[in-house]
Amino acid sequence: MPLAHAILGFLEYQPMTGYDLKKFFDQSVAHFWSAAQSHIYKALETLEKDGFVESQIIQGEGKPNRKQYQITEEGRSELHRWVVTPLPLAATREAWLIQIFFSHASSNEEIIELLKARANNIREMLEAFHTQIPASVEENSAREGMTRMSQLWKLTADYGADYYKSELAWLDKTIKKINKLPPLK
Repeated sequence: MPLAHAILGFLEYQPMTGYDLKKFFDQSVAHFWSAAQSHIYKALETLEKDGFVESQIIQGEGKPNRKQYQITEEGRSELHRWVVTPLPLAATREAWLIQIFFSHASSNEEIIELLKARANNIREMLEAFHTQIPASVEENSAREGMTRMSQLWKLTADYGADYYKSELAWLDKTIKKINKLPPLK
């Protein structure tokens, strides 16, 4: 289960609270894997029950106590096993494609507006790939021993950018095809 393994991966860097993990998700892998705070805490409970992580209470000075998690040797072994195991191809679920599939009662202009809105959202996402992600990778690569890790992080960002560029090309081609569809009767 990718969420649990992502948590193990982050905990391999350093011990963290559930709150810290959420921040790490949002700042590093959110472009391809998001995680809700509640799902993180549920996964941490399961990981602890399975012996892959252990927790300790950190006393808060003037603040609430925090539960900090760290990966165990068993957790490191599980993470490594998972990282080197090929995963099956996952089915794609794209709600916006369901909209297009059932757009036979929409005008060509309405369909094109949907596609243009999607393209605009993708362009905004690509802007983040060109500004925010490289800055985060650069910041972390400056830390000692992080060169290999940061290069792997960059590869995942490159994948995301290429994915969205490909979708933009598809949208452009599809808009031209929609313009040639017979008009709505």
